[in-house]
Amino acid sequence: MRLSFPRILLAIIALAVAGLALLLVLREDTKVHAADGRRVGLAELAPELRDLHADRDALRFKRIVGQTIRLQGRLSEASALFDRPADRGLSADERRQALELFEAVLDHTIALDQMARFHLDFLQMSVLSDRARHARHFALYFAAYTEKLALGLALIDRTINKPQFEKLFDEGSPGFGIVPGAYGRLKWNVVHVEDAATALAAHQWMKVLGGKLDELARTDTPRWGFVLARLEDRYQTVKENLAGKSIKLFGGNSFDIGKDTAHAVWFPVQTEVAEVMGDTKVKRLHEYLIAPAQVDEASKLSQPGDVLVERRNWYVSNVGLPGFWPHAALWLGSADELAAYFADPEVERHFAGSLPRYLEDKFPLAWANYTSPDAEGHTMRLIEAMSEGVVFTSAEHSVGTSDYVAAMRPELGKLDKARAVARAFLYAGRPYDFDFDFYTDATLVCSELVYKAYEPRDDCRGLTLPLEKVVGRMTLGPNTMVRLFDDELGTKRQQLGFAWFLDGHERERRATFEPVQVFRRSWTRPKWDVAQQ
Repeated sequence: MRLSFPRILLAIIALAVAGLALLLVLREDTKVHAADGRRVGLAELAPELRDLHADRDALRFKRIVGQTIRLQGRLSEASALFDRPADRGLSADERRQALELFEAVLDHTIALDQMARFHLDFLQMSVLSDRARHARHFALYFAAYTEKLALGLALIDRTINKPQFEKLFDEGSPGFGIVPGAYGRLKWNVVHVEDAATALAAHQWMKVLGGKLDELARTDTPRWGFVLARLEDRYQTVKENLAGKSIKLFGGNSFDIGKDTAHAVWFPVQTEVAEVMGDTKVKRLHEYLIAPAQVDEASKLSQPGDVLVERRNWYVSNVGLPGFWPHAALWLGSADELAAYFADPEVERHFAGSLPRYLEDKFPLAWANYTSPDAEGHTMRLIEAMSEGVVFTSAEHSVGTSDYVAAMRPELGKLDKARAVARAFLYAGRPYDFDFDFYTDATLVCSELVYKAYEPRDDCRGLTLPLEKVVGRMTLGPNTMVRLFDDELGTKRQQLGFAWFLDGHERERRATFEPVQVFRRSWTRPKWDVAQQ
């Protein structure tokens, strides 16, 4: 008798359930290591730190779910894009829309996978003597795991066996930071039979922990009640999807999932979790590729008005930000360096005296913050928009905690640069723009600060930096700024010159100064940290 595919699938799942615990403990891609090779995870943390991580990640999970709900809504609204036969191609605008959605799905599945892997250490906590912690970390592991599967399936269900999408996604896109083969790897991580087995077995373990999980939900409903309710909802979605569409998802796939062996190195491994995603580093903790001596050298090479782009590898803050370069800042120099650079007759005539005197009189609070050292005693030399808002920072804090940094120099006179600095001071202290909307001034994102400081006006030439529509909002990413630099370099349209580039090297754990030829193509590099190694 010939078995049907669903029966074979159920048999495989049944066998996998029996060996789930061994699978989770031994799988090499769930091992968590620090930069020195030492294994790091929840089991190595003090009990009070485990509790802190659990409570913070429960809140972080709630924020991520809000993002995934909006993302799934965008996938549903794009029915006209996805509902097409396999032989109907995509226009240029449709390809861009598809890549934006694909990148967003990849970003959020990575964030959720990192959270799930971190809390997989619930296996190291006794279900008898430490049942409460075992249950809390299991809930976070399983909630993040099912959320990741459901989101990935939402995209794959719309695109699998449609060559116009599979080929587009798998060929890679430098502008979006998508590496070749990304679609096949995503499918492996969310559609493989192993995942169906893991979800089914974990749900059975959830029943074993039922009483403790119910108690957790009752004592903290806004946080843990939400986690558990969302977990159950996403589990049912995944179960129905895999059960009802197993032939479509597991069979007849023109890009054979079974032949894709790259899955083991697809997701970076998380080793530390913090409340704010921008402060969450998932590897190489407290270690950066740029050395202190290089920070000093970069400071000497910089001039007030320079536009800096920065990248920090292994940070969850890179999730949701398009392309290799996720951050931008404006170099001011120290107060003395600012005064010396702008000791220019034209600047002094415009500001009726020195620029520093004008800034101190016009923006006294901002000037006081700028001229005060940071917590480590370092001199402030930059202004940038971070999660805390628009703030002044030191080179040691901004450049020194990065892995890649470059400075571009506007091809403008000193008066135009002075006006840009003055506008930047105007925005000091304003909140961060988590909506990434350049049409508002009340809140700002990092590249928006640079954009509005140098925005052309009647009295100054400024920089013409084109906005792009991303996720329904007009915005400008730092990666696009570098792409513009590359496009315009050496032409009559050139607006930005080259100052310096500190290029990180993950394998060697160091950074080196590199020439303009290397920097100008940096915007095409893969976005995800695992591809940088």
